[in-house]
Amino acid sequence: MSTEQPTSHDVMRPPEPVATTELAAMSFPGVRRVAGLLFWVVFPVICLATVWFSISGIANHVGNRPTGIKGTYYVTGRTCSHDVCSIGGTFTSDVGEITATQLLGDPRWHIGEQHRVVYDGKSVEVIALPATWDPTTSVMALVGALTYLGVVVYYARAARLPRRLE
Repeated sequence: MSTEQPTSHDVMRPPEPVATTELAAMSFPGVRRVAGLLFWVVFPVICLATVWFSISGIANHVGNRPTGIKGTYYVTGRTCSHDVCSIGGTFTSDVGEITATQLLGDPRWHIGEQHRVVYDGKSVEVIALPATWDPTTSVMALVGALTYLGVVVYYARAARLPRRLE
């Protein structure tokens, strides 16, 4: 066995690159620019629009009752496919002047049931009473958008602060 040490004449060569079929993250040209554009511009603009629509939706709907004619809805048909149901029925106003057939109802209702509803005359569905608007989806969208905007602001501020050497 030889225990020769490399001398100053020996040239150290880097290892030869090995071809692989695996992709490395961010390996395509321009992908960092696209990712940066998405993170810093596109998603924040979408989040700002989400904040706007969520706040306006909450302000315009919470506490409001739907407009329309109050009456009774009689369920006459129910069709289900893969746990998704479509309910059909007939609406009769409280005064008895208006009767509308083939209107859609709540998918949880069953044939033969009667329900107190509001019908606005412009749509093909009735709204069950007491008709209150559920703000859950708007609040969740608002929280998610504000969280993402907070992350963007955090990273923007962190990039501006001078680096401290410890």
